[in-house]
Amino acid sequence: MLLWYLASADDPLSHVLPHKLHLQIGPFDITNQMLMALVAAVLMLLIFPTVFRRQYAGAPHGARNFLESILDFLRTEVFRPALKEHTDRFVPFLWTLFFFILLCNLLGSIPIAETISLFAGRESHIGGTATGNINTTAGLAICAFVFIHLSGIAQVAMALARGTYGHHDEHQPADEAHAGHHEAHRGHRMSLPLAILLAIPLYFWNFAPHPFKPGPGGRWTGWLADVPVWALLLILELIGAVIKPVALSIRLFANMIAGHIVLAVLVGLIVAMPTILGQIGVGIPIMAMSLMIRLLELFVAFLQAYIFTFLTTLFIAGAVAPEH
Repeated sequence: MLLWYLASADDPLSHVLPHKLHLQIGPFDITNQMLMALVAAVLMLLIFPTVFRRQYAGAPHGARNFLESILDFLRTEVFRPALKEHTDRFVPFLWTLFFFILLCNLLGSIPIAETISLFAGRESHIGGTATGNINTTAGLAICAFVFIHLSGIAQVAMALARGTYGHHDEHQPADEAHAGHHEAHRGHRMSLPLAILLAIPLYFWNFAPHPFKPGPGGRWTGWLADVPVWALLLILELIGAVIKPVALSIRLFANMIAGHIVLAVLVGLIVAMPTILGQIGVGIPIMAMSLMIRLLELFVAFLQAYIFTFLTTLFIAGAVAPEH
């Protein structure tokens, strides 16, 4: 009976479905996947302040060197090419997003429930993959969605407040030689509350392209063709803006449950054999295949954290880019 618990529990989906743990916080019943998401958050709060509590004058080593190499790679090779001068504004959020997803993925690869079942002699559901729950990945996608568009609105508001809205050189000049040129291209500055108020409609005004927008000195009648087409394109862009986080959540969710379901099905084939000899004959190749799938899952854990963060970076870059 214990072998059946370890192999496939009630069915292969039992390994990826949420299970209540008889814990409750307020009106919420805590599931194993909610618990693992909390564990991932606590680990981040413990690991990073501990590893980076001091500043080193020399080269880092050990865990600090490993983490710094990942942080620096993400900042210089992933974030900066897309975000450019805006990189440092968004690095804390993107770093947090990457490591939270990564820890959730890696914790799901640890057979906590199976180990407890082995020693306790009964089925346990402690453990699991937090990102194997669509609610978790949807929550991450919603956070990314809100952050993306709030960042875009904030970028417009800052440009309006500085008087640089509509110019491609919205960042500050690098030297005094260009300061006069930069000041000459400034527009009218405005108070921050008014800039925030105007930023919202302006953000949506630039959310879709204006294919027939009259150029400088052009006739106003061009707007008669531009506005209806812009309204149609705006609807399509808004649909795309919603689809993007949905795709992020489904991609992460599907990839994180796929490997666990495959493993449960393969191991379940062993106990499905009617004889001991059949179980041994099927078990040897399945165990070898399961080991390879486990190694592949480790790669997928890093890959999916990278993809989610990379795509979020691209979406933020599109939201904060100066209007064209």
